[in-house]
Amino acid sequence: MTHHDPPATVAYEEEPAPTPSPLPVMGYWGVVIAWMAVISLLSTEPFSAANTNHYIDPVLRFFFPHLRQADFVLAHAIIRKTAHVTEFFILGSLLYWAFRRGRWPRWRAAWMLQALAAAVLYSLLDEFHQAFVPNRTPSLLDSGIDSLGAALSQAFVYLRHVTLARFGLLR
Repeated sequence: MTHHDPPATVAYEEEPAPTPSPLPVMGYWGVVIAWMAVISLLSTEPFSAANTNHYIDPVLRFFFPHLRQADFVLAHAIIRKTAHVTEFFILGSLLYWAFRRGRWPRWRAAWMLQALAAAVLYSLLDEFHQAFVPNRTPSLLDSGIDSLGAALSQAFVYLRHVTLARFGLLR
């Protein structure tokens, strides 16, 4: 019988773990910043209540020709406040998406609270900005309406997560 030495093991140097690229993070936050820029644009003078009636009222007159003047004022206010809710619903959703950045699990209370806090702070900043814009006035009521939109987005994100989990659809 011959004696065989075990084969020599080859020592491999471990490759260093790749450093995370800032590009994906910038992509998430770039979308958030772009949407914040849209909100800021919508907070300028051309989108003041005095100016939006020039394009909202003709649409209302087309669809509702028998509307009284008082009803136009009410409809105009409802459309404008709904726009506030919608803008910040989108912002809240994008903020959650950016805080999560594709990480597991799909929902965490911390990400929800961060998104909500950031949206509320931005709504206050947006109203502060309006103090310096002609034909615009800052309003804590509008900031509250904006914050409602952000809170609704977080409720939607949570309910979506719970529903997907209940049916085993989380990946």
